[in-house]
Amino acid sequence: MRNRVKITEVTADHIKRVNMVMDFVERNLERELSLNSLSVKANYSLYHFHRVFLKITGETLNSFIIRKRIEKIASILTVGTDESFSDLAFKYGFSSGNAFSRAFKKFYGVNPREFKEKFSKIGVEVLTYDKYICRINNIKNEKDEYKY
Repeated sequence: MRNRVKITEVTADHIKRVNMVMDFVERNLERELSLNSLSVKANYSLYHFHRVFLKITGETLNSFIIRKRIEKIASILTVGTDESFSDLAFKYGFSSGNAFSRAFKKFYGVNPREFKEKFSKIGVEVLTYDKYICRINNIKNEKDEYKY
């Protein structure tokens, strides 16, 4: 039986490294992302990084990557796209359209087609990323004004 080291204390350095990897993942969802390559990026051993990431985030790295990819595809579907579900699935690292559909349904409770029909913004102004952030900031500022 191997002696495993348990992470008992999360340090600022742990958080900094995990945040750096999380940012990298979010900027590179279309690339192949492995535990091995990301642990090197964090400058931790594979096993130590896995334990630290799980302790800080409450989810495994693989679950985080899948969740972020599904969320990215969902955001693309809400603003509209000409890409097929299969094309999006392959673009964001799923092995097949079926694997993507199963993962998507598990996450959102509906398949991608139902999601697109329910939440697409057809006939509504398409928000660019900048407009979206601007609207969120405006809403946040309005809420901050009412605090006083």
